Amino acid sequence: MTTHPAYQKLAETAHNNAEQLQAYALIALDASERLLAIHFGAARSVCESLSTSPAPLVGADVQDTLAKQAVAQTRNLEQFGDYLRRVNEVCADAQSELVELGSRQFEQFQQSFSALLHEARTLNLVSPLEAMTAPEARSRGGMRKAA
Repeated sequence: MTTHPAYQKLAETAHNNAEQLQAYALIALDASERLLAIHFGAARSVCESLSTSPAPLVGADVQDTLAKQAVAQTRNLEQFGDYLRRVNEVCADAQSELVELGSRQFEQFQQSFSALLHEARTLNLVSPLEAMTAPEARSRGGMRKAA
């Protein structure tokens, strides 16, 4: 069975596009998994800190209770800063992977388009300007012969 080269190129292009879409989806899924792990860890940390935070006791030393709460708040702020840093890292990594993949895809597109233009030039040996002026020259020549 023979297939037309244009159909083969169309099938190759469709296959490449499907592979690119799969690569984009894998990057997004990986980033989502990492973000979910970070979010669950942060939620677990918040629950633990709420369960272990010192509650003010009636008749207890106020300064001691405030000092414990300040230490707990400082620890919570450090954990929050770490959470934001990790979320930012995941987003930056995913963005750089997407940009890199898009750049490779664009380079492949440029190469295939250049090859297609080269193939079109070899198939059409007459330049477009000559093709446009040729009918006019023939019609003028025919008019001169008729006169």
